Amino acid sequence: MRTAPRRWEVGVHAPLAEYGTVLGRVLAARGLDRESAAAFLDPGASYHDPLLLPDMEHAVAVIRGAVAEGSRIAVYGDYDADGVTACAMLTRVLRAAGADVEPYIPNRMTEGYGLHGAALDELASRGVSCVITVDCGTSSVDVVAGRPRGMRLVVTDHHLPLAPDGIPRLAPADALVNPKLPSNRSPFDALAGAGVAFKLVQALEDARVVPPGSAGGSEALAALGTVADMMPLVGENRIIVRHGLPRLTDVTGIRALSEVAGVAPPLRAADVAFAIGPRINAAGRMEDARLALQLCLAEDADIARRLALQLDAQNRERQAAVAAALVDAEARVAELDDGAPAIVLGDSAWPMGIVGLVAGRLAERYARPAFVVCLDPTEAKGSARSVPGVHIVRALDRAAPALLRYGGHAAAAGFSLEANRLDEFRTIVSAAVAEQLADARPERVFAIDCAIDASEATPALCRELAALEPCGLGNPAPLLALRGVRVLGATPFGAERQHVRVVFGGDTGILEATAFHKPSLAEHLPRGRLVDACFSIEMSSWQGQDRVQARLRDLRPAGRVELAAAG
Repeated sequence: MRTAPRRWEVGVHAPLAEYGTVLGRVLAARGLDRESAAAFLDPGASYHDPLLLPDMEHAVAVIRGAVAEGSRIAVYGDYDADGVTACAMLTRVLRAAGADVEPYIPNRMTEGYGLHGAALDELASRGVSCVITVDCGTSSVDVVAGRPRGMRLVVTDHHLPLAPDGIPRLAPADALVNPKLPSNRSPFDALAGAGVAFKLVQALEDARVVPPGSAGGSEALAALGTVADMMPLVGENRIIVRHGLPRLTDVTGIRALSEVAGVAPPLRAADVAFAIGPRINAAGRMEDARLALQLCLAEDADIARRLALQLDAQNRERQAAVAAALVDAEARVAELDDGAPAIVLGDSAWPMGIVGLVAGRLAERYARPAFVVCLDPTEAKGSARSVPGVHIVRALDRAAPALLRYGGHAAAAGFSLEANRLDEFRTIVSAAVAEQLADARPERVFAIDCAIDASEATPALCRELAALEPCGLGNPAPLLALRGVRVLGATPFGAERQHVRVVFGGDTGILEATAFHKPSLAEHLPRGRLVDACFSIEMSSWQGQDRVQARLRDLRPAGRVELAAAG
């Protein structure tokens, strides 16, 4: 199998007159008109009523009763950054209301994803009579039905209900709050697990179950969970992240982690996605997510720094493990037929905590859905990452007969199976993916908002484009292009010379760009070569001077013709 070919789509739209030339062209390239652009850029946009979410009133009633009675409450979260932040958020808020709260995060290695009957039994033995799940539980039908007698259970989640026979299977909880349910009346259904937990906090505050200001104080952790779980930064997610980012360093543990990670406030969504979120996730991937939970709950700065250093060390271990597994996985992919609709790989040596990251890298590079499995002989556990045009959970629905369990979103999912059924699973899921893809050919598309001249890449343009923040999935940082520019120099740098700094020049100016993790690029860029370059830009400051920092995304020989991006 070969790496998927690259294709550029460059916007050629007339700019919206109300905005700067480049910003106006970017907004037009994204299909926005005058009215929708104003709404998108409005920093004062308000939240929707939390009671529009399914079962929210019932959830508030159950929790109000538990708090009033002095019942012991457990907040049961998932082991990724979304679940950890949601768990920490509700724990903080309910403790502030005077409740007796025990946070619980399952261990990825020994328990696995989701709600477990043994965990509920253990919690009941410790006096817990009310459980609130975050980021899990929607399809845990048998576990919820068989929970300890008298235990009240509120499920808050954002995963798709499983429907292997076409009929959604829903857990019979006292309340099931999930924007993905057909009964949802809220205009926005793409919340993260932390986002759903945040809406619960809003409802609890409105009902005076928790102290005033609880929702505002929860925006930081909700923003972290939203970005780390790669939710689209549009609609209500955009409001959560816009409000929460400036407050992230008010959280003692996150302030310590940002210092250890080398990112300084004001934090951007990209800082969370590439520096903070991976370190929170590293705990659950490499050892035990409860370390990350302790960080999010920490109030003492010294304790927070110690925990942050541990997470940073685990993240380095995670990076090394991913790099080693990728070398092996890439060698196996090279042996696959180029017409294979999906990549399905398994190995007992690949740590369970990193298979999702490997799947993501393969899906991006080969533009095919990737299913990567840790072949533990007891229960093989895998992760899937999709591409446009393939709903990964629906593909897993088709493969349900070969699976022990599964769940997730349209773009990403987890699953488990008996190790000796991997070949059977590969056959079924590949056929399901092929059916969804139809005749679409694998390709990596670079949707470039507009081409500019080098002279336009200024600090003023960076400030202009900052109106689009927070940027991330669903609202990517603007991708710009230079056409027919000359390479003035290409220099490797970094501890292992794994990055390359490229200087482009032309009649209209000079631009310096950085290509990360592309060590061989420099040898293909002799001085004087004419190229087209696509990149994103941001502003950095050094000794009080603002300068443009460009991140190189792709290069091609100058003069190629591309399709115009659709508006």
